Amino acid sequence: MSYAVQDSRPFPRPAAELLALASAIVVELGGKLARKPPAAGELRAEFNKSVGGTAFGNRVQLIVRATGDSPDRGTLSVEAYPIDPVGKPLRFGVLGEPARLVIGAVWSRLTERLAPAAR
Repeated sequence: MSYAVQDSRPFPRPAAELLALASAIVVELGGKLARKPPAAGELRAEFNKSVGGTAFGNRVQLIVRATGDSPDRGTLSVEAYPIDPVGKPLRFGVLGEPARLVIGAVWSRLTERLAPAAR
């Protein structure tokens, strides 16, 4: 059984802007950005058993990728999975659905931020 969660959503913003906004949101929610530089159009972060003040039982690795559909539209793809203290994906012993909580918090905050600009 895989505990990984993946999702993608298009937005009316350029990919670079979406990735910068996603990076700011991840930090606001308590995620630590990876020290090692990620691939172009990607960010990696780790959540240490909480997201935006909501606690859960496992650490979670989050990967966000931004692709440009056109100059003014982009798609964000997110992948999250629980990890052990060393950073390896967990295959058993996961408490609840921590990856789903992290992705839900990121989408919620991102949609909230983009909503006023859409008006």
